[in-house]
Amino acid sequence: ASLVATLAGCATTQMTAEWRNPAFNAASLQGGRVLVVCRAPDEAVRRGCEDQWSNQLDARGIVVVRSYSIPGFPWASPDASEEMRGALQSSGVATLASMSLYAGGVAAVNPGAQVGVGVSAGSGGGHRGGGFSVGGIGISFPIGGATAAQSLAASSSLTAVAQGTLVWSGSASTPASGDVLAQVVALVQATIEAIQRAGLI
Repeated sequence: ASLVATLAGCATTQMTAEWRNPAFNAASLQGGRVLVVCRAPDEAVRRGCEDQWSNQLDARGIVVVRSYSIPGFPWASPDASEEMRGALQSSGVATLASMSLYAGGVAAVNPGAQVGVGVSAGSGGGHRGGGFSVGGIGISFPIGGATAAQSLAASSSLTAVAQGTLVWSGSASTPASGDVLAQVVALVQATIEAIQRAGLI
């Protein structure tokens, strides 16, 4: 039963950990612009991630600034670094939402369809009781080749720029898949919904 529950949990995108600053007044985040920073090894994935944050927050009436839209923005710098704090102050945003994407712990390989060719064994009688037999032969080979799928995980945080205070942090993970952008969409959605449940947006 525990194995079934574990496999069921791995089949959906979900939050795996959350923390909220209990001393922070959430009302101070309302109405301000949010700057989104995604960190990923691939530039297309990074920009796609920031686009998803923008689309999903925009649907909730929140104005979003993508880090890639600001020339020279130090997106790779840590959130608490002096370089990042200076860039945030210059941008005039109220909140920093950051997400770091990395490979999860679940990988799967689909070997592809297999085709088999075989000769079955047989025997028969011969002259004066003699006989013969044919041994079986089997050959198989894949069609299309193997495909790999990897789970994706994200570590995210929400920071109040004016106070320099970490407001919320959380982690999420997806099931193994070969569609990275679909995984990013699911991670962003799960993260934003968690932030919303915490009463911060």
